[in-house]
Amino acid sequence: MCCYSSLGFSQISTVTGTVRDSLEQTALYNVTIMVSGTRTAARTDLHGKFSIIASPGSELIFTHAGYREKRVLVGNSSTIDVSMANAKKELDEVVVVAYAKQKKATVTGAIASVSTKEIKQSPAANLAVSLAGRLPGLTTLQTSGEPGRDVTALFIRGRATINSTNPIVLIDGVERDLTYIDPNEVESVTILKDASSTALFGVRGANGVILVTTKRGASEIPEMNFSYEAAAQNFPYFIKTVNAYDYASLRNLALSNDNLPQQFSQKTLDVYKTGADPVNYPNTDWRKVILKDFSMQQRYNLNISGSTSNRAMRYFVNATYLNQGGQFRVEKDLPYDPSFRLKRYSFRSNIDLKLNRRLDVYLNVGGYLEKQNMPMGILNRVGDITATLASMSPAVYITSFMSRVPANVPVLTPSGDVTTGPNVDWPAYGLLNRSGYIQQTRSNVLATFGMRQDLGNITEGLSAEAIMSFDTKSTNNLYGGREFVRYMQALTPSLGNPSGPDSVYFTQYGGWLNTPLTIGGSTDFSSLSNFQARLNYSRAFNKHNVTGLVFYQQQQNIQGVQLPFNLRGVSGRVTYGYDNRFFAEFNAGYNGSEQFAKGKRFGFFPAVSGGWLISNESFMKNQNIITHLKIRGSYGKVGNDQLGGRRFLYLDDIHIQGGGYSTSLGLGQQIAINMLKNANISWEIARKADIGFELGLAPGIDLVVDIYKERRDNILRNRSTIPALNGFDLSVLPPVNIGVIENKGYEVELGYRKAVSRKLTVFGKLNFNYAKNKQIAADEPLLSPNYAYRYRSTGYSLGQNFGYIVDRYFTDQSDIDRSPVQSVGGHAARPGDFKYVDLNKDGIIDERDKAPIGYTAVPEYTYGLAFGASQKQWDISVLFQGVANVGRLLNGAGIWAGAGYTNYSDWHNYSWTPERAAKGEVIRYPRLTTQVSPDEQTNNFFYVNSSYVRLRNIEIGYTFTRTLVNKIGVNKVRVYLNGQNLYTWDKLPFKGIDPEQLTSYTYPIQRIFNAGVNVTF
Repeated sequence: MCCYSSLGFSQISTVTGTVRDSLEQTALYNVTIMVSGTRTAARTDLHGKFSIIASPGSELIFTHAGYREKRVLVGNSSTIDVSMANAKKELDEVVVVAYAKQKKATVTGAIASVSTKEIKQSPAANLAVSLAGRLPGLTTLQTSGEPGRDVTALFIRGRATINSTNPIVLIDGVERDLTYIDPNEVESVTILKDASSTALFGVRGANGVILVTTKRGASEIPEMNFSYEAAAQNFPYFIKTVNAYDYASLRNLALSNDNLPQQFSQKTLDVYKTGADPVNYPNTDWRKVILKDFSMQQRYNLNISGSTSNRAMRYFVNATYLNQGGQFRVEKDLPYDPSFRLKRYSFRSNIDLKLNRRLDVYLNVGGYLEKQNMPMGILNRVGDITATLASMSPAVYITSFMSRVPANVPVLTPSGDVTTGPNVDWPAYGLLNRSGYIQQTRSNVLATFGMRQDLGNITEGLSAEAIMSFDTKSTNNLYGGREFVRYMQALTPSLGNPSGPDSVYFTQYGGWLNTPLTIGGSTDFSSLSNFQARLNYSRAFNKHNVTGLVFYQQQQNIQGVQLPFNLRGVSGRVTYGYDNRFFAEFNAGYNGSEQFAKGKRFGFFPAVSGGWLISNESFMKNQNIITHLKIRGSYGKVGNDQLGGRRFLYLDDIHIQGGGYSTSLGLGQQIAINMLKNANISWEIARKADIGFELGLAPGIDLVVDIYKERRDNILRNRSTIPALNGFDLSVLPPVNIGVIENKGYEVELGYRKAVSRKLTVFGKLNFNYAKNKQIAADEPLLSPNYAYRYRSTGYSLGQNFGYIVDRYFTDQSDIDRSPVQSVGGHAARPGDFKYVDLNKDGIIDERDKAPIGYTAVPEYTYGLAFGASQKQWDISVLFQGVANVGRLLNGAGIWAGAGYTNYSDWHNYSWTPERAAKGEVIRYPRLTTQVSPDEQTNNFFYVNSSYVRLRNIEIGYTFTRTLVNKIGVNKVRVYLNGQNLYTWDKLPFKGIDPEQLTSYTYPIQRIFNAGVNVTF
């Protein structure tokens, strides 16, 4: 803050105050304050405060770039607080686009952004999880909550291909992994959605692009931030199974329905009900045995940013430590640690140097070191750990003990061995504790060096930039594996005394034996090198504004011993603006991919867009309601070379296998064909159209609406219409570019922000997206006329399920006899089974009666609602996120109760029985059985609508007054509480499973309660 004076009058005084943004109510730095008619001036400091010498009656003039000038008369008060209004904020706000930045008002493509402030309101360990519900057009689908493997699938504007739908992720302009980025490093996340914004990526731009911009130094005053967070995590959803008495009762009912002898006597049922003999009649709650009530997560972060006084060097340095525990209990006295645990150390350093008036260089270095611990049993069996918790009978001990085995039992069970239930080969307790451990160490180092040269000496507005980056990633696995013996528990009636207590004994289950720990390991390594060269042009003259970009990139990705993945291409952009009212843009990419044969690797992908900023027209000047009004549109072509992980399909895929005769390859060897080549294979082509409407109103309301349509051609599919009679082995035929899918929808984003008073600001933001696809061409044969639905793909959405339509339950055998023949899967119907609808009216229930049921696994509707307020030192923010028109199949342990399923949950207490049906009581499940039944088919009873609304985040914060914290030598202290996945409303008929996850055979998504403190120095 500085001040100088040339006042010539006597009645002068010092005027102090604070300058804030009128909308955000944030302090404004470097505002210039002048006394009108004099040379007396001052500037605000980092906290918006100023001090200036002025006399009563004089006029103070406040000016700041991007804000309307403010004039205030000095009265008798020595304190003046000022709010400055943003002058056409949309014209000055800069947003990130592909390989550049643009003024928001001039953007003619479809993009959306979220700031670091919003991202950090989520305590999630994965940045992708933090994006849920915050960006219009982005659908997130978290498939696991496992520490270090909390994978989240991302879809931009739905799904338009049967192959990979992954968007490209660029971090500071280089393709990198989103999962491991620390939210404290991030400045903003932007998604590019239409052809205009992604055309520069050409052959790889069809699925959209996610741009992550990390923080950089700015202020001349160094700033240090330290934060600490401690969180408690648990599972909001987990299948809750019945107690031992209900289990035994339901088991007897299932056996009775199958006309089989009951397993549990009335005496046994009575003991289970009273709990009088827990030694011989255990009632084990496997959830309490295996799961913790809570696990802990801690996060420490320290970052420093600033610049030298002449801004010749700017810097941002960040370091974070994350420690996340797992929800599963493990034994304490094992010679190894099988617990779930994640420790991640991440760092970043962004340095910008201005070497001279025309040359800037920068160096970005970042990465992480991650150590993950888990039980060996999770290797390809994480689903079994969660599934067997629902499979294990409560009438089974945790482990067996010799003291509980009668002396007259011939097979004595060693103390401490694992017990299991019927048909449970992999009991959860054994998978967690007795299978060994995995220690996985992952490291990643990212380095980018760039140079910017101002070529204004050649022609005004011309500059060049070169970027070189190199990333290395390694994964080291240390395995300690072993096998463990399993035992089954049974009861023997008391000899000679039928009313006496039963005795428990154990017999070995299967052929597994305890084995010593076997140590092994593996190492994976990958690297990515990227080179970019850019030529930029930006010039404004009179009413014209022209920018241009020519961009060259080549990239090589080496993954282990595989052949390198290579990319190369040239892209360009030209924009034109006239009088800040009319805008036009042309983008194009000429890119190549090694996925295709020589001579067919490169393609040209153009896109055009335009916009009209109506609010800058002269006829809009004399009104103060509409602050921003723009219409825009785009059309273009982009590609997709991600072909489901398959490479070099233009070459024959052959291998050497064993044979029964001598060849030149050696005795017993022959060449076999896995797949014939397709020399004409090409990329998918996405033709995209978008129309957008933007509106800003003076009360602080912003509205953005987009309508879009995409036609995806050349989709790689396997042939289905070639008859087997032609003599070809159809299994070796290559896929061809014959698929066509149409995807269309709309997006709405509505925002509101208003400073109700100097002390109270409120805000709200709603985003809503609808995307629905349809398969136009799928090379699908038309089924015979006796099929109720003659196509299973063509004309339907990707992933559309077909199944049987449930009419009602069969009441008795005569009802079955009067109905169409129903032996689905070769199993005859019984009373209490589903009666399926005979859609084709042929008197038989079979494949021909299947109909489209439910929605697909990718929702058609996604939405988010964020709102909050700040008053004085307090602030609160809330985020609801939801999806609609999405489906999933209910199946697996604890849900189905037939052959192979050995436990029950509460909804099986409401299964069909003749008595319940006769009384008209609630029936939630067909008859129980121990055998395979026609009920366990894909049908509209088990395939359900999994739409939900989730209270995704809440954060409440308190910022201590500056007067208080300055006494301890700091500038700002904020404490806060936040939570994630706090509550969910859904339509599932079965409780205990998360509607977001597609299966119950995975690590559940976690609920997080978090407390933190942030200190700024």
